Amino acid sequence: MLLGFIFTGFILIVVGLLVKQYPNLLAGYNTLSEEQKKEIDIEKVSTIARNVIVLTGAAVIDASIIMYFIEVSKKIQVNIISVIIVLGLVVLIIWSNRVPKLK
Repeated sequence: MLLGFIFTGFILIVVGLLVKQYPNLLAGYNTLSEEQKKEIDIEKVSTIARNVIVLTGAAVIDASIIMYFIEVSKKIQVNIISVIIVLGLVVLIIWSNRVPKLK
């Protein structure tokens, strides 16, 4: 279980780093027209996405190691890791929607 959570955390970190270099990885951005893409400050949005996704991955790794050593049951571990990932996604959605559109 521990290795699965650590692997998940590393995947999140790698995806977070890739999002900054390849903003088309962001859901919905690659399907926008060129005119719509010009309205979005993709530099800020991709920076926010990178930071939140990398921090979520680090939190998953940290929490899984801590829970392993204090011997938390597997069911509770899965629930806590799920909550961390969902909270990370909610924060990402809220913060990225706060970026003002370009004129």
